[in-house]
Order: sequence, then C-alpha cells, then structure tokens
Amino acid sequence: MLHFFRQIRQKLLTENRFSKYLLYAIGEIMLVVIGILIALQVNTWKEQQKLRTYEVEILKEIRTGLEISRQEVLTALEEDRRWRACNHKILEYLDKRKPYDPALDQCFGCYFWSSTVQLTTSAYDELKVRGLELITNDELRRELTEMFDAKFDVLKSEVEVWDSELLSSTIYPMHVKLFRKYYPESWQVFQDEYARPVDYTALLSNEPYKNLLSEIISLRNYSIYINESLEKDLQHLIGSIDDELRHLNGD
Repeated sequence: MLHFFRQIRQKLLTENRFSKYLLYAIGEIMLVVIGILIALQVNTWKEQQKLRTYEVEILKEIRTGLEISRQEVLTALEEDRRWRACNHKILEYLDKRKPYDPALDQCFGCYFWSSTVQLTTSAYDELKVRGLELITNDELRRELTEMFDAKFDVLKSEVEVWDSELLSSTIYPMHVKLFRKYYPESWQVFQDEYARPVDYTALLSNEPYKNLLSEIISLRNYSIYINESLEKDLQHLIGSIDDELRHLNGD
C-alpha cells in the first residue's frame, strides 16, 4: 500500500502537477492523522475495558469481604447478648441475695468476656492503593469510604479498645481475687469458661463488684448497639454493590 502511494506521488511530481500533488499530500497527511486517532481511540477503549473489568472484580472481592465481616458481626452480637445476660443474672442473684446456685458458675467464668470482630479489609486496601477513583459510581465510592474508614474504625478504636482497657485495668484484677476458675470434664476449647466464687456470702455485699457488673452491662449495650447498626449498614452496602455490579454487567 505504501509503495502504491509512493508511485502516485512520484507520478504527480514528474508531471509537474504541484497543486494536485499538494492536495494529495494533504489527503495523505489526513489519512495518517485519522489512522492515529483511530489507534488512540482503540487503545483508550481497551484501557477503559481493562478498568471496567478491574472495577467489577474488585467490587466482587470487596463484597465477599463485607459478607465475611457481616457474619463476624452477627456472631459477635450473639456472644455479647449471651454475656450481657450473664451479667444481668449475676446481678439479680446478688441484689436479691439469692442463695448460691452452681448453675451460675458458667456466668461467673465468662461475664467479663467481650467479642472481637475480625473485619476483612484486604480488597478495599488494594483499591486504595490503586485509586478509589476506579469506582465510577460516586455515591458507592462515598459509601465504601464511610464504611471502611469511619464505621469500621469506631468498632476498633472505641468499642474494642474500651473493652481491653477496662478488662486489664479493672475487671480482671478484681475477678481473680473473687473467683477460682475450673473446667468441667465435658469442657472444650473455645467454650465459655467456669468459675466459683471464693466467698459467695461476701460477694452478696460486694458493692464495687456489683457496680462493675453494671459497668460491663453498659459496655455490652454500647457494643451491641454499634454492631447492630454496623450489620444494617453492611447489608445496605452489599445491596448497593449488587446494584452496581448489575449495572456494570449490563443486567
């Protein structure tokens, strides 16, 4: 093809038809420019397709991580409600001065426990490195940022830190003075532990301990509130991702 154009150009120059040659040259330049523009458009389209494919893949990974985190939150809610019930039960026995019941030992062994939620953030962390602007839906990008950089942070920086500090500074030092831990024959690892009061009669009048139970109940209430709100927000965000994936896939 290039040889063919070269022959035409040489013929026009030989015949001294400068004006026609000039028009031909301009046309040839325009063909080259058009070819370049087409090539650029093709490259741009291919790059956009790559970005669109990545956007779909990373949203799927983020969705999977959010669902895993949601199941963690649901497990934490179940545990916190059970341990909160133990605090209420112990406090009821002590306030009403009920006689000691061995059935309380399971509560005495775990009333101070608190849940830990393992949040899955690896896909979002990867997206932040690549650039959050790769998520083309502005509202969805805002929801993702709010979830991972704000709501997850509340759980880690407030609830769990508060639990940890109260446990190490106040709860456990008092607990080991008032109770002795033991393990029934049927006990297995990761089950609730058991403990007996060293002096149950003295425990009935131990106001600092009863105040501590009230404080733990308050903390469990807050933790449950945060996790209930987080679980609803996770459901909503998962739904938003599903809607966006359907849009990106043209469904």
